[in-house]
Amino acid sequence: MEAYLGRVRGLRISLMDALPEEAFVEVDSLIEHGEPAEGVCSLAWALHNMIQNQSMSPSSPQSTRGRPSRHRQSHTKSAR
Repeated sequence: MEAYLGRVRGLRISLMDALPEEAFVEVDSLIEHGEPAEGVCSLAWALHNMIQNQSMSPSSPQSTRGRPSRHRQSHTKSAR
């Protein structure tokens, strides 16, 4: 388990220059509270949102508002 936590923390460190500091608040909390897989998922959503925001034109009516809540996430996926 320690090796896994080390890899998760390494992933977090490797993304420090790519993502804004506020993206790591939830990630750090999840990792420290024994939910490293959820922390990785949160990092994935932060990367996804960053890429989406960069690829969207300023006049686009779509917006991404961050990671869907756990309650809406399964609903959101089925709506696609």
